[in-house]
Amino acid sequence: MIKESSAAVDEVMFCNSGSEATMFAFRAARAATGKKIVALFDGSYHGVHDYALVKANSKSDRSTPSSTTLGAGIPEEVSKDLMMMLPYRDTNAYELIRKHKDNLALVVIEPVQSSNPRLDNQEFLQGLREVCTECEVLLMFDEVITGFRIEYGGCQQYYDIKPDLVTYGKAAGGGLPIGVVAGSKRVMNTFSGADKTPAIFAGGTFSGNPLTMAGGIGMLEYLKENKEKIYPYLHEQGNRIAEEINEFCRSNNIPAQMMNAGSMMHLIFGGETIESSRDIDHSHYSLEKEFYLHLLGHNVIVPGIHLAFISFAHKPDVIDQVIDAFKRTFEDLRDDGLNFCNYVISLLKDKGK
Repeated sequence: MIKESSAAVDEVMFCNSGSEATMFAFRAARAATGKKIVALFDGSYHGVHDYALVKANSKSDRSTPSSTTLGAGIPEEVSKDLMMMLPYRDTNAYELIRKHKDNLALVVIEPVQSSNPRLDNQEFLQGLREVCTECEVLLMFDEVITGFRIEYGGCQQYYDIKPDLVTYGKAAGGGLPIGVVAGSKRVMNTFSGADKTPAIFAGGTFSGNPLTMAGGIGMLEYLKENKEKIYPYLHEQGNRIAEEINEFCRSNNIPAQMMNAGSMMHLIFGGETIESSRDIDHSHYSLEKEFYLHLLGHNVIVPGIHLAFISFAHKPDVIDQVIDAFKRTFEDLRDDGLNFCNYVISLLKDKGK
């Protein structure tokens, strides 16, 4: 069913999580190309293994970001010698790929970033596909979050772009633990050693277990059968939430904006124009924490990462309740004496802006 959903997929390998999927995908790309460097984009998230826990140094130039590790216990050599960072939604990424093409095995991107959910990425992604083809560098879409959520065929369908590798998770398992590596036969041959391809080691006790496979089949069958009504509805209602909350913030002089890509949403405080995650001021975390604690009082739960989702089960009356809860939470904080504009201005002054 996964093969049927994507023109990019010749073969599929199952594992137990999105982190495992990206780990195996990085390994497969290195084996298939004989090159060692994997490039990630600033603001991306690809799991908890050492090669994924690399981020852009916040003090580096945003168009030529240097890399550093996220958290202790990861050798510095991982970020310096084996990984590199690229600027998101910045065409200088193309020039960096051209510069490093001889050692660059794989370029990995969340076609819609979880930290910066937006759908206006067509031109950038199309250019990325073209430059990777030009430079003979593999391109991977990490669709662990967006797969079967943005569209049945994920971002590959939405943007009509064919990557060399794709990773899936979450929705593909129907609520059970799953990771999926999928892609072209050339790269997927590394899992079997077929056609004299160098074989990698990949596996796990619970990979492809019957319970998860049954849950995944049930979920994908339902999504496929109902895709003509599910995905338009999710985009319509996600857009409605964002539009109504953003209008409320504008009308009440609240420096916040709800960004969304269909059913994926992230409320960002600060009022800045957001082009990439570099534009998101993370010093507002204390305000966000206070906001979501108040939101709980209105019976809406948002995960601790503050990335919110809606599903087909959330009917219009529930969406109305969600919108109302966000508005009432803003009002609660204002009634508690918080002046949003003054709060943000004080933080900017503290940072010397």
